[in-house]
Amino acid sequence: MAIPLWTRAVADPVFRDALIDDPLRALADVGDVTASPEQVTQLEDLDLEGRRELVMGVCREIHMKGGQARFGSLGPDGRLGGPPPDLP
Repeated sequence: MAIPLWTRAVADPVFRDALIDDPLRALADVGDVTASPEQVTQLEDLDLEGRRELVMGVCREIHMKGGQARFGSLGPDGRLGGPPPDLP
């Protein structure tokens, strides 16, 4: 069973770095990742810094959404779930 591109990029830092450096080679080397033609074109059309920004941005967003699902939204101090409640 093939793993979706972004799932692999989030879960595998070696693949993520390879995807940033050379998307086509990274996809060819792993073989078990599915990516749409549009995803591949988007990555290939970006320069190295653009790819790094896109890939790391997707990873950050996925990690943030997972944290928010587990712990609640960001509090006013920027922490997931906000500051601990005041104890009496």
